[in-house]
Amino acid sequence: MVPDSVDIDALGAQLADDGVAYSNPELANNQDVQQPVIDALQPGHGVAVVDVQLDSLADARDIATDLQNASGLDTVIVQVPGRVSAVSDSLSRAEIETAQQAVPPGADQVTLLETFYGELDSFCIPWIWVSLAVLILIAAVSVSAWRSSQRGVQSTTLADTQRVSKQAPRDSRRGSGVTKNRA
Repeated sequence: MVPDSVDIDALGAQLADDGVAYSNPELANNQDVQQPVIDALQPGHGVAVVDVQLDSLADARDIATDLQNASGLDTVIVQVPGRVSAVSDSLSRAEIETAQQAVPPGADQVTLLETFYGELDSFCIPWIWVSLAVLILIAAVSVSAWRSSQRGVQSTTLADTQRVSKQAPRDSRRGSGVTKNRA
C-alpha cells in the first residue's frame, strides 16, 4: 500500500522529465545531485528516492508500480530507507529480485544503479544444469516405461504358458510321454 505521504503525481512527473525523482524538495531541485544519476541510468529507466519509512518491501514495490504507471517508463527503481524495489516491463522478476538483493542498504543512487545494472549483466539461467536435469528426467521416464513394458511381456508369457499347459494335460497312461506305434 502506498502511504498517503508519498506524492505519486509529483514523483511521476519528475521521473517523466529526466528519469530521476526525489521526495526531498532540495534534492529534487538540485541539478548537481541529479546529473550523475541521470548519466548512470539506462534509457527508459528511472530511479525515485522516497524518504518514507515503509512497513514492508511490498509497499516499495507498490510505489514503484504506481510511479511506472505515472511516468510511462519501462523500469522504475524505488529507493526507500534501507530498501530497494523495482518493477519493469522488460526485465524478469528473477532478474529484478537478484539485482535488488545485490544493492547495499543506504547506497547512493549512482552506486545503486551500477550495482543493479552490474547484477543484471551477470544474471543468467544455468542452462547446463537445467538441461542436465531434463535429460535425467527423460532417462528415468524411459527406463521406467521400458521396465513396465518388460513386466507386461513376462506376465503375458507366463499366462500363455499356464493356459497352454491347462489345455493339453498329459495323459498319465502314457507314462513318460513316449507313444508306441500301433500299426
